[in-house]
Amino acid sequence: FFMAEEIVRGKSLRSALEQARTGNKLVLIAFLSQECEACIKMNKCTLITESVREYVKKYFLSVKYESGKDSDQFMRFGVTGKPAVIVLDSAGNEILRKIGYFEPGIFIEKLEKARKKAAHRAAHQ
Repeated sequence: FFMAEEIVRGKSLRSALEQARTGNKLVLIAFLSQECEACIKMNKCTLITESVREYVKKYFLSVKYESGKDSDQFMRFGVTGKPAVIVLDSAGNEILRKIGYFEPGIFIEKLEKARKKAAHRAAHQ
């Protein structure tokens, strides 16, 4: 379920943010559900593709939350629709929030926009 070897369910967001600071990466949080058709499609058609996996591994630290088990995190981030993806910079600032299914190429485009936005913010601080 969702790039298992790169993402440990319940991995601490705090530790991901710390690693992001030292590794010059962004944090990608995926909010998923095993009952949600779009979430299942996102897993089977997008997140497992080689291009998406390589891209995410190169530029992001990933955390996954599942509805039910991690409902506190859904509330913390105000996530009501699934699948949802939130990208944070290493300081924990939200850079991107997208809800719904995306094909692999489109998903990478969204993540690329988040990286550019984060780089722009960092350059103007």
